[in-house]
Amino acid sequence: MKFVIQRVLNASVSIIETSDDNKTSERISGFIGKGFLVLCGITKEDTFEIADKMIKKLLGLRIFEDENGKTNLDLKTVGGELLIVSQFTLCADCSHGNRPAFINAARPEQAIPIYEYIVEECRKAGFMTETGEFGADMRVDLTNDGPFTIVLDSDDLKTNSVDSGSKILDNLSKETAADVLKTCFKLRGAEDFGEAINEVIIDIRRICEAKHVCLLLVDKANRKCSMLAHSHSDDTNEEWIDWCDDEQFRLVETWTNIVPDDSSLIIKDVADLQKINLKNPAWYKSLTKAHVYNIVLCPLSFEGELIGYIWASNFETSKTERIKETLELTTFFLSSEISRFRLLNRLHMLSTVDLLTGVFNRNAMNDRVDSLAKDKSNHPLGVIFADLNGLKRVNDTKGHEAGDILLKNAALILQGVFIGYEIFRAGGDEFFVLLKGVTKEEVLNKESELREAISSNDSVSFAIGHSYVESANEVLRAFHEADESMYADKRKFYMEHKELDQRRG
Repeated sequence: MKFVIQRVLNASVSIIETSDDNKTSERISGFIGKGFLVLCGITKEDTFEIADKMIKKLLGLRIFEDENGKTNLDLKTVGGELLIVSQFTLCADCSHGNRPAFINAARPEQAIPIYEYIVEECRKAGFMTETGEFGADMRVDLTNDGPFTIVLDSDDLKTNSVDSGSKILDNLSKETAADVLKTCFKLRGAEDFGEAINEVIIDIRRICEAKHVCLLLVDKANRKCSMLAHSHSDDTNEEWIDWCDDEQFRLVETWTNIVPDDSSLIIKDVADLQKINLKNPAWYKSLTKAHVYNIVLCPLSFEGELIGYIWASNFETSKTERIKETLELTTFFLSSEISRFRLLNRLHMLSTVDLLTGVFNRNAMNDRVDSLAKDKSNHPLGVIFADLNGLKRVNDTKGHEAGDILLKNAALILQGVFIGYEIFRAGGDEFFVLLKGVTKEEVLNKESELREAISSNDSVSFAIGHSYVESANEVLRAFHEADESMYADKRKFYMEHKELDQRRG
């Protein structure tokens, strides 16, 4: 992945469009003031983890001048904005001949989700982020401040994890190394990742001969922790800590100031605990309250990004060094497997979830309808269509940001009414709900609940249609009948509200 980052006073991107009569027009897609113009090139080798690392580096760049004229300030400090433009030509191979080859560039089905993820993560981080349009004919205008231009290449950010893993293997006894390798290989090709990772942690506790071993994941973007797996002996007296609590995340954040990068923290005795008390009293209090007397804690990183921690606690101190080496080798294997697991989950989410509203998207709906059409179980099926009234009018009069808020609120109402049922965003303003294994009366009751929910809402209004079939494989008929019922309701709505009838908005 490559970013060409230009420090700008202002920048804009316009989309060039050609009409059927070959006339060209230009419309501005994004405009920013002071900030970064980022040209983004995505290759076939790129992943969401690489994107995370590039985003972190981009947002942390200190290339704005302070009061002394030194380039010492980052984008957030100066209140800067971002304009991110897709640019596959950055992946050009010019090593042979005079015509660049673009074989290294990712295809759209891979590049678009990663590009959209980069944009969304920058917005989540609190930055006003404008874009072009992927694959469009674009024109970029800018006023480069300086000029100041940086090329950021993900290849320059990779860590040499293979070498570090080899060094750990050299230091471990052959027996211990073989045990670690054997247990970590359980993750390869495991059908149930959660079950496999639990087995691995049980084995690691046995190898370490510790009372307790924990594997904690850290999600810095969403500021939360989650216990992926842990194993404790029957005779342990350690108290359980709820690592999902917000207070615990704030505590885990402080570990980065104590735990060396790509190394382990060892607390063997009371003297070491007192050192922790001086540096981090809150953690010392947590350790003593949980009856932890000694601990070896290792960070898990993948391509330079912290993804979690693994630790062993309350063990024979004579075995501290072997435990340290065991955990370090374990992190070497676990980091890549956990990142791969996270990537698969994220890809699945991006392919099935509508990122704006959080409900299933049209692709997921099509797959679900196809599977139901082949269902021979004869389960009854209810279908409800809910078409959001007035979206076009809101987009035209108040802007697309207001339209997005309206869509989010509409989805929240549907999620509140149809708890436990599948909700899909079928199109721009159309939602589709599947109610499997219900009676016709239950479908009608749910429709009534939805109508009651929107009657007390000043901004959200749906045209609603429903259908019921005795067998799920009749889903296409139910789909068609619910669609017709919904449009009848929409016609009724606009007959009653003629002032809102703007292209059936």
